[in-house]
Amino acid sequence: MGNSSSAPPKHSCEVVIVGGGYGGIQVAMQLDSYCKVTLIDPKDAFHHNMAGLRSVVEPSFAKKTLIPYEGILKHGTFVQDRVVSCNISRRTVTLSSGNEISYDYLVFACGSSVPFPGKLPLGTSMEDALKLYKECTDQVIKSDRIVVIGGGAVGLELAGELANDYPKKKITLVHNREEILDDRMAPKFIKKARDGLKGLKVETILGERVNMDDLNFDSDKPWISGPLTLTTDKGTSIETDLVFRCTGLKVNSIAYQSKLSDKMEKNGSLKVDQFLRVEEIENLFAIGDCNNTPELKLAYLARLQADVAVENIKRLNENKRLKEYKPSNPVMVLPLGRSGGVSQLPNGMVVGGFVTKSIKGKDVMTADTWKAMKKKMPSD
Repeated sequence: MGNSSSAPPKHSCEVVIVGGGYGGIQVAMQLDSYCKVTLIDPKDAFHHNMAGLRSVVEPSFAKKTLIPYEGILKHGTFVQDRVVSCNISRRTVTLSSGNEISYDYLVFACGSSVPFPGKLPLGTSMEDALKLYKECTDQVIKSDRIVVIGGGAVGLELAGELANDYPKKKITLVHNREEILDDRMAPKFIKKARDGLKGLKVETILGERVNMDDLNFDSDKPWISGPLTLTTDKGTSIETDLVFRCTGLKVNSIAYQSKLSDKMEKNGSLKVDQFLRVEEIENLFAIGDCNNTPELKLAYLARLQADVAVENIKRLNENKRLKEYKPSNPVMVLPLGRSGGVSQLPNGMVVGGFVTKSIKGKDVMTADTWKAMKKKMPSD
């Protein structure tokens, strides 16, 4: 990603990117030598959240998941702030500070929020993130019985990390559907994931719901310490010392919801055309979790969309024909601990632990992520 040349940008157009996640940071770095770029994010560091779950069981790993935005752009500007509104006719975005920034092209890469440890709470600083992970790992260490609520990818990966590093603890996964994971994944993939959990001795309770209203989750301490007893809607009682919630994905729509409500789906995502432009707005793009492309929302796909958005901004600026984005087949790399897991590749092939470990399981792509951002990863 990006261009290491020290030459000034070639074009005078201004591009504003809202959100510095996997897609947003890639757009910013790729356009950095092309035009004037402004990247806006409320955090002071990129959070490699794919590796965040490893930090729950390995405290020293947390610092490897946080890459400061400062210095990533050679020519462009990073602004630590939150976009609260946009004015499409005036081509400006408004920040929570009250400042306005103008643009020729605007890219929404706002991402989504899920409870910690799936992602950090919005706006969390590096310092606070490290404290949060430390407190979390301390809770894990002293808890003999841990419940993970949610049978999606985050819930499974967290359960796998816990069971792998703490085989003597009782890990229970509760999911309200009869089957784990997204039903767009291949049956073979889902079966391998189930078998992986079984191999790690994770107890699974499927088709039963825990009433979240009875649990006091909040953003400051997004887990619940026990001991306590959970009761499902089918009457199953679960004794536990610690509860993690891995449900409740929410699109981060604050930046555009007041002015683009007519362009939004019910879940808060923006409707885009085949070029990843927000419908009927030529110079406005949306990528990743905050758009409505009919595919799984993954970092891998956010990066593919970033590539297309970058290419189309260049083509628009140079009056060339735009490039279509073609939604991907279901793809997922799901580690279950450090050496297990399952992957479904773009061609539909399903592979097991060996390939999954080589892709993601060993260091959860931390070294590659630091290298892509042209920064040196901290040592242990």
